[in-house]
Amino acid sequence: MLFAVVGLVAAGCGGEEEATPSPQTVSGKTTPAHTTSTSTTTTTPAPTTSTSTSTTTTTTPAPAGNAAAGKTVFTGSAGCSGCHTLADAGATGTVGPNLDQLKPPYDKVVTQVTNGGAVMPAFKSTLTPQQIADVAAYVSSVAGK
Repeated sequence: MLFAVVGLVAAGCGGEEEATPSPQTVSGKTTPAHTTSTSTTTTTPAPTTSTSTSTTTTTTPAPAGNAAAGKTVFTGSAGCSGCHTLADAGATGTVGPNLDQLKPPYDKVVTQVTNGGAVMPAFKSTLTPQQIADVAAYVSSVAGK
């Protein structure tokens, strides 16, 4: 009797059936006792996941400069005339570069006035962004003219 139980258990394990699972496909081979060999393949589609990320960056545009207001800042509160030469302002300073010769563009003036450089101090904590834009508009529009 023990041999009969062992024989039944052995017959139920293994036999002719073979299956090979993969992440998206399950294949198997079944050979029933009274038919010819049959091959079956079942394909299961992978779950579809869609992720959408949207990033919005808001920047505050730089203020537009007013050249007339910039002349007032250049000749007055900022003290630019003490260091720079700029004919339109009547400035003859020699510590900093001659702006009539340099003819700096607007963006360069904004950067230099904001951050300073060489012996020039930064004015980002002394002047407002609007005043810096005004000085840049003034210098870039009159230098060398």
